[in-house]
Formats: sequence, structure tokens, C-alpha cells
Amino acid sequence: MFGVAGLVGIGTAVGGLAFIGLIALVERTLFISAPALVPLPGLSWLLLAPVIGGLQAGPIIAFFAREAQGHGVPEVMEAMALRGGRIRPRVALAKLLASAACIGSGGSAGREGPIVQVGAALGSTVGQLLRFSEERVRMLVAAGAAAGIAATFNAPIAGVIFAVEVVLGELRIGDLGGVVIASVIASVVARSVLGDGPAFAIPEYSLTSPWEILLYLLLGLLAAGLGLAFIRLLYAFEDAFDRTRFPLSLKPAVGGLLLGGLALALVSFVPAIGYGLPGGEISGSAGRQLPSIFGAGFATIEAGLNGELVFGTLLALAFLK
Repeated sequence: MFGVAGLVGIGTAVGGLAFIGLIALVERTLFISAPALVPLPGLSWLLLAPVIGGLQAGPIIAFFAREAQGHGVPEVMEAMALRGGRIRPRVALAKLLASAACIGSGGSAGREGPIVQVGAALGSTVGQLLRFSEERVRMLVAAGAAAGIAATFNAPIAGVIFAVEVVLGELRIGDLGGVVIASVIASVVARSVLGDGPAFAIPEYSLTSPWEILLYLLLGLLAAGLGLAFIRLLYAFEDAFDRTRFPLSLKPAVGGLLLGGLALALVSFVPAIGYGLPGGEISGSAGRQLPSIFGAGFATIEAGLNGELVFGTLLALAFLK
């Protein structure tokens, strides 16, 4: 079982690296190559790129694997709770391609959920091919999820904790070994390609006064309120889209149009709110700035941690993102 878990960790890391590469490819195509070939007036590509990405992602989900719809993590939890961890093999490929098209074209989403679902689908597929028991399939699903977090953030311990607390929902010593092995091996494989630096370069910080703790208390309360508002707004939009009699294959394009319109309005009135390309991997290489509401936001987080964003920009992004 440890050997199989290690193979799942390697496969998930390779899938994560391919995912990052696909996002960068879509970014370069839509924000560098395409505008050079088809020079449209003004900021037209900010409006068109998310729509093009939606037109790519929608048919993949609608006609190939509907389980790839959604955030990624809830779908894994549903498979664990209702289907004994069994996930169709095609879900990994569908999630990889659809999410790369979405994020690379500016879709305001992260790559953590998709890679967790990809790793979980890979673990489930291996378990099913080897005709493992439901208990062992569930362990491999958790191992794949942990490997996904470890490969994405270069954080194997975080991957293990995530898998145990969120995916498995309980700590069983029999499952822990395989989850740890998959997470560590995935992190090693990812480090060999991406380097061994942390996901974010955080500057040195020291506490100068105990009174600062009160600011952290205030920050926690504000973040909790904003988080609750975000969750409710997100599900309200999902419910609204579900109620509309509209082809599933075109719904991501409609979302892309709304996002592009918001980005276009944003840069028209506040041109300073922009930082690099959506995924952050090739940030700044195009010599241009795109709205920070595009993509995963890694580059913007990095800029905020290093004090490169002014207060007004941060406050605007807290709501617009």
C-alpha cells in the first residue's frame, strides 16, 4: 500500500506540473500571442479572453465529465461520503483541461481545488484498477488529495493535515502512513522542477508591541465576516445559474463575460489595480499589467506581502475579487 501511495504521489505531482504548464500556455496564448496576431481596439482582450476560456471549459464539463463541474474539494468529499471514494478516471483529465482553460483565461479561481480533485481521481482510479477494498480506495483518494496540496504549495505537512481533516474527516493510523508518503513524494517531485522555495516569499516580521495582537483580533473578525459574505454570495450565484434554462456548455462563457466586463470597467476607472498575468507563473513577462481580479491571484498576494500595493488597491480587491 505504501508503494501504491507513492505512485499516486508521483502521478499527482506530474499532473500538478502539467496543470501549471497548461495555465501558463493558455495565458501566453490569450494575453500575448493572440493580441499580437489580432490587434483589437482598446482593452478588448480583457473582455474576450475569459469568454474564450469559458467556451473551452464548458463543453469539456457538459459532454465529457460533469463531475468536473464545481470547486473540486466538495466533489471529492461527496465521492467519499456517497460512493466509497469511487471517482471516474476521466474526471482527472476533464478537471485538468477545463480548469486550465478557466484560470489561464483570467477566471477568478485558484488551482488548489482542481489539483486536489485531480489527485483524488488518480488515487481512486488506481484503487479501482487494483480492485482494492472501499477502505483502501478511500485512503488512496486522501493520499491523492494530500499530494495535490503538497505539490501546489510545496507544503507536505499541510497536505497531510488537509487530507485528514477535510477529505477523510477522521484520523485513522492505518491511513496516515500512505497519506504521508504520497504527500512527501509529491512535494519532492514538484521541488525538483519548480525549486524548493515556498509558495510565497514572506518578508521578516517581528512583534514590536503586544498591542498589535488587538489588530489581529480585529483582522480575524473582519476576515470571518467577509468569508461568510463570500460563501453566501458564491452559492447565491451558483443557485441563480442552476435555475436558468441555459445550456451547461455555455454557462462558463457567460461567467467569463461578466468577469471580463468587471475587469474592463475596473481598469477603465482604476488603472493602477493590476499585477501581472492571471496565474502568476509568468507575471510581468509581457510588459503589461492585467486586473488583479483575474486568475489565482498569487502574484497579487506576493505583492501585498511585500508592501507593494497601496491601501486603496487592497481594499478594492477585498471586495472585487
